Amino acid sequence: MLREARPANPAPAGCAWTALASLEEAKHHALVLDNITRAMRRRDGTMIRPQAQPSATTDPSGHASDGSAAEVAGLDILQQVIDAEQAMVQVVGLDYRFLAINEASAKEFERVYGLRPRRGDSMLELLAHMPAQQAEVRAIWSRALAGESFVEIGEFGDPARERRSYEMKYFPLRDADGQRAGAFQFVYDTTDNVRRIREPPAPGRLDRAGGPVSAGLDDGQYRELFARIREGFFIGEVIRDDQGQVVDFVFLEVNEAFTRQTGRRPRTVLGRRVSQAIPGFPASVVQRYGAVVDSGAPSAFEVQVSALGHRVYEARAHPLEGERFVVLFLDVTGYKHTEQALEESRASLRAIVDSVDQIIWTASPDGYHDFFNQRWYEYTGAVPGTTDGDDWAELFHPDDRERTFARWRHSLATGEPYEIEYRLRHHTGVYRWVLGRAHPVRNETGQILRWMGTCTDIHEQKATAEQLELAGRELSHRIKNIFAVVSGLVALTVRQFPESRAFADELLARLLALGEAHDYASPHGPDAGPVEKEVTVLGLTRRLLRPYALAGCDRIELVGDDIVLGPRALTPLSLAIHELATNAAKYGAFAVPDGKVQIRGERLADRFALHWREQGGPAVQEPERTGFGSRLVDLTLRDQLAGELTRTWHPEGLEVRVSVPIDRLTGDRA
Repeated sequence: MLREARPANPAPAGCAWTALASLEEAKHHALVLDNITRAMRRRDGTMIRPQAQPSATTDPSGHASDGSAAEVAGLDILQQVIDAEQAMVQVVGLDYRFLAINEASAKEFERVYGLRPRRGDSMLELLAHMPAQQAEVRAIWSRALAGESFVEIGEFGDPARERRSYEMKYFPLRDADGQRAGAFQFVYDTTDNVRRIREPPAPGRLDRAGGPVSAGLDDGQYRELFARIREGFFIGEVIRDDQGQVVDFVFLEVNEAFTRQTGRRPRTVLGRRVSQAIPGFPASVVQRYGAVVDSGAPSAFEVQVSALGHRVYEARAHPLEGERFVVLFLDVTGYKHTEQALEESRASLRAIVDSVDQIIWTASPDGYHDFFNQRWYEYTGAVPGTTDGDDWAELFHPDDRERTFARWRHSLATGEPYEIEYRLRHHTGVYRWVLGRAHPVRNETGQILRWMGTCTDIHEQKATAEQLELAGRELSHRIKNIFAVVSGLVALTVRQFPESRAFADELLARLLALGEAHDYASPHGPDAGPVEKEVTVLGLTRRLLRPYALAGCDRIELVGDDIVLGPRALTPLSLAIHELATNAAKYGAFAVPDGKVQIRGERLADRFALHWREQGGPAVQEPERTGFGSRLVDLTLRDQLAGELTRTWHPEGLEVRVSVPIDRLTGDRA
């Protein structure tokens, strides 16, 4: 709507009563503005703008054609946002065209101008046949479109139809880069209030300074309302110097909340100048009240009053008759302190998040990536804002995108933590391995509010692991070559000494069995050949102990429960059994022909235990120190299988218990 020049008769006192809406209304407007901005903003940050429409005066039945389907959808969302508002709302672009206008505002526009605007119409073109009204529109909207936020009160409309009084609030509309994209307006009809107060006052009094003085207001109608509101309220009258400048004001009326908001009781302020009642009251605020009286225009502002304990107030002043004005104010000191503390906390958190040598990101519950810390941009070389949403996947290695997205979609659908390794393009152009992780942040009902994620560079670790795998395979190859060389030497010796063939055949069988055990005990890397299907714990143990069997001696007994092994469990379990067997051959039951070893499997609720019991060997006792092989087995079982190994040193033989979670033994089965 428009601002009218101040009328010749007294400024509309009804403007004061429109200010009785809570100051928290401004927070509601901010929320609506945020929703409007979201609805109109494209993914690239620019704003949706409708195309020009046929004039509503020439084609009342025409339909809008606002560009692409996506933009139409965005404008439709915007329309739904403002249609939900009870106030009259208009959203206007820099070219004075309606980006959106809700039903209440469209009806009111038609009521006072005789024309019903639609999305895409130019308000200047609609009022081209009303030069005076068009000038009013241009004058007030030009301020809003220039980026100013303000409140205006005045009468508007076609004099030949009807002019009405309105209170209007204007807010700028900006794109993602902070550039002006338009403005929006909230409008409230104050016609009835203004008419009632401009008319000769009905009999009624308010208790004011200096005795009963007619206020022109209905005491019964407003006193109860003043008592109930939480905002402080007072009516003042300006005092001028000899040059006509406003230098002070007198308190004429205050409400009960005035004391709560200022700490000053009514008897200490009523009938007194503010300079006396509140020494040190800001002169700039006094001058602002004088401007309200002189211009007839309301003023909304925020001020810190040192004389009142440095409290911070939000205030709205409106003109009354003559030299009087009315003020609604609210102590927002606590809110400001909280806001400042929150802002400092945010700044501190942002500094921490940006200073760590770790990529940190967040996403909304639907998976839309909306934040990356500074480390992300330093690492990838991406321009801020270009990787929001799903665009960050453009930095993934093409071979990793599909599986990475599949894992992310699974986490979004199930709420399970996200973890995957993939290659990410470094700012040097090289793809480096990273570990991506994310966990959901839930509220007290379990609903996911956000996803918090990290990316950790593991390129060096991957390279080291590959080198270790290569070295392991090389070592395994050389050991197998040694077995082959020794077997060849044995065979050659048999040809020279045929009488030793029986001994040689037994030795070759043992070498072959040791080679087989070595194959099982060797690490199974990603490039290793396929392992035998349905390998079980007792089956693996039987094959690993074959080199220690003696003809005619029943020295190995395998009993109890059994379980099928997964590929990842083969290496650590083989190492453990191999170490136990070699120690038994050097110091225990396998060191003598009559020694025996019983291996018993035991399946418990969620764990599998393997019991190793030696008998008939040399007397044993606990060693003073643990050898390298034993330490290696302990670490391997604990780190790779979350297992436990306990040793009990009986004089008749060693007893060992290996316990491993079943899911670790059977996991990753082919």
